[in-house]
Amino acid sequence: MRFTELSDYPLPAGRLTAWVPSTRCDGATWSADARPLAYTHEDHCARGSSDRAASASWLGGVFEIHHRYDADKVASALRAWMLRHETFRTTVVENLDGQGTERFSRRTTSGELLGVDAVAHQTSTSEHMHAKVIDFFDNHISPFAWPHCVAATIETPESFLLIFGADHSVMDAYSMLLAISEIHRLYEYELFGTDPGLPDVGSHLDFSVHDRELGNSVVAEHHAVKTWSRFLRQSGGKFPAFPLPVDTSVGSEDAAAQQGSSSSWLLNAEQAEAVNVYSRRAGHGMQSAILASVALANRELTGDPTLRFTMPMHTRHELAYRFSVGWYVGIVPVEVNLRGATTFEDCLAAATTAVASAKELARFPYPRIAELLDNSAIPRFALSYLDVRYVPDAEQWPQWRARTLRGRSESNDEVYFWISRAPAGLTISTRFPGNTTATGNVERLISTFGSMLTSVADGGIFSHAADETQRAS
Repeated sequence: MRFTELSDYPLPAGRLTAWVPSTRCDGATWSADARPLAYTHEDHCARGSSDRAASASWLGGVFEIHHRYDADKVASALRAWMLRHETFRTTVVENLDGQGTERFSRRTTSGELLGVDAVAHQTSTSEHMHAKVIDFFDNHISPFAWPHCVAATIETPESFLLIFGADHSVMDAYSMLLAISEIHRLYEYELFGTDPGLPDVGSHLDFSVHDRELGNSVVAEHHAVKTWSRFLRQSGGKFPAFPLPVDTSVGSEDAAAQQGSSSSWLLNAEQAEAVNVYSRRAGHGMQSAILASVALANRELTGDPTLRFTMPMHTRHELAYRFSVGWYVGIVPVEVNLRGATTFEDCLAAATTAVASAKELARFPYPRIAELLDNSAIPRFALSYLDVRYVPDAEQWPQWRARTLRGRSESNDEVYFWISRAPAGLTISTRFPGNTTATGNVERLISTFGSMLTSVADGGIFSHAADETQRAS
C-alpha cells in the first residue's frame, strides 16, 4: 500500500459529487461531552489554532468500486460507516479560561439525525479533477469545524471512484486502511444485502479517557520523561534530524518550504518473504531487517554508526480498538547503534534492541512529556513500519487501485518515511523538503538501504557490511 498525495493518483474524467455529513437540523442535536480529548488530539488542536493554514492538512484514501453507482446507496453506506465510529460524531469547542489560556472541550451527537448529503454535482475533465477534489478537501476539513471527514465520488461508465479525507484528529494510518474495506463492504450491503461481516468496535472517545488518565499520571521523575529528555538533549533540545543535508535554509518561518514526496516499491512479495525468513532464522523480524538496513546505509553514506530517529507506534492494545477508527498512535525515541557490529546478524540484534528498549514508551502520551520538559520541538526525521498484509481485504487493494492519501504539508526540515509490507511486497512512501538537496539525499538513502534489502533477499547479505561496520567502530 502506497501513501501519497492525491495529486499523484490518476483521476479519471467523470461526474464528481461531494459528500458532506450533516445533522439536518440546528445545534440542538449536539451536547456537551465530559470525556476529555486525548493528549495528541488536544496538541493537534493547539498547534492548529496557532497556525490555521497548517491545520488544513488531512489524511484519507481512494479506491475503485466495481459496481453500478447508486447515489442513495453511497449516502447510506457513508452514513452507516460514520455511525459505526463515534469519532466522526464529535467535535471540539475552543474556550478561554479565566487566565486567557485556550482550552478545548468536546461536543458529541448521537447520530440519530445524521445524514450524508450530496452538495455538488459537476462533470470535469481528468486534468481539472485533481484541483477540484483537493480544493474541496482543503476547504472542508479542519480540526475545529465539524464534519471532520468528507468524501467525494467520481462516476465512470464501468465503476466509480470513492475518495475520503479526514482531519488527523479522527483518523490515523491504520484507520485509513480499515476504512477502505469497511466502506466497500457497506456499499455492497446497501446494493446487494450481503453481510458486511464487520466486528464490533470500541470508541476513540473512550480510549481518550484512558489516555488522559495515563498521561496525567506521568510526572517529571517518570522514566519516560527522563528517557525523552536524554534523547532530545543529544540533539540540542530538538528531535534528531535526517542524517544527510536537506538544505533547511530554503524558506522561512513566514514562508515554509512546500514538501516534496515519493512513493515506490522496495521489494516484491517473494523478496520480502525471503528477507523475513532470513531475519526470523536469526531470531529477529522484518522490522529489524529494515531498520538494520537503514542504519547500515546511514553508516555507508555518513560514516556515523549510530542512527537516531522518531518512530510512530500504535496504541491499540485493547481488543476493542483493533478495528476502531481514530488516532491510536504514540511515538518513541529510537537509536540504532552499530558500533562493534561485525555481521548483519549483529545489526539485526542492534535494531531489535533499540526498538525493544523504547517500545513501551509509546503508551505514554508524548504531548504530556513535552509539557513536563517545557519543549515544543516536533519530530524532524520519523520512520514508520506497518505490516498491513492482514488488514481486511488487503488482497483486493491492487484490483481496487486503492491508495492511502495525505494532504499537502510545508516544512523546511521534516523527513518522514512510511514503510509498509503489503501482500504485493514492501513499499516506501516519503515526504521531505521540496528542494534539490533534500530530494537527492533522500533518494540516496532509500536507494542504498533498498539495495541492501535486495541483497539480503537474494542471499548475498552484502558481504562488505561487516567490513564497513567494523571500520565505523
